Amino acid sequence: MYQNERIKQVILKVLANSPESRVMADPKNKLLIDSVAHITRLSAVDTVCARIALAIEHGLLRPAERLPHDQDIAEALDVSVITARRALEKLAKEGLVVRRRGKTGGSFVSDDPLGHVVSAVSSYNADSKTINRLIDERALVETALVSAASSNPKKQHIDVLQQHIDTASSATDWAAYHRADALFHLGLVEASGMGWARDAHSEILRQLYQYFVPYPIEYLQESNLEHQRILDAIISGDTPVAIRECQSHILVLHDTMFTGLGKRHGAKSNSQRAAK
Repeated sequence: MYQNERIKQVILKVLANSPESRVMADPKNKLLIDSVAHITRLSAVDTVCARIALAIEHGLLRPAERLPHDQDIAEALDVSVITARRALEKLAKEGLVVRRRGKTGGSFVSDDPLGHVVSAVSSYNADSKTINRLIDERALVETALVSAASSNPKKQHIDVLQQHIDTASSATDWAAYHRADALFHLGLVEASGMGWARDAHSEILRQLYQYFVPYPIEYLQESNLEHQRILDAIISGDTPVAIRECQSHILVLHDTMFTGLGKRHGAKSNSQRAAK
């Protein structure tokens, strides 16, 4: 019990020092967040445009690839259907997306999307520090959650987590997968018995998911195997393995989110130029 209280105090202390928390505590601290939360200045339509454009830019969405239905995109990116539709129409005007009518219609990445510029992308790229901080905060909290869950695994919670993994494994696109993925991570709070962490954990996920961009379903299914390894360690009560799998699953986001992909692409380009 004493150990859990110490964990709680450490986590709450770290989160209390985040820019968002300091602004809420004292509006005079608003300058702390103005320089990092660039996406808060974008319209909802532009956030959708930027996230799809980033996925296209980094090759996560391929030319001619069919996008999910408007309503599924809206749910995955946490916007209204009208917003998603307007964003897709805007991307179509800018040449990144093609909208087709009829039974075989829908939204598709254009055959030649590269070279088209979406101005809102720069706001997302400018938030790299915020993204990296949120990843670290999430790793801190979820490490505590899986540690507590593995020390006292309960069948009803295990069954719910397994259901989310199974739902994710049957997903055929990034929008459907994202729903199940979010529910799995939120479910870790119930499995841990650390109800006090619910609000903090949910808020971290909410902020980080604002930077979620579409990924190939094949990559996401590999990520879902990591969910299974985390859950298997919780079931067996193997706390060190549960912690290791959880931290690996989250901290890799430093490299696999678009900010990390951009650095890797930049390094590759620099090495290619040096070789010439």
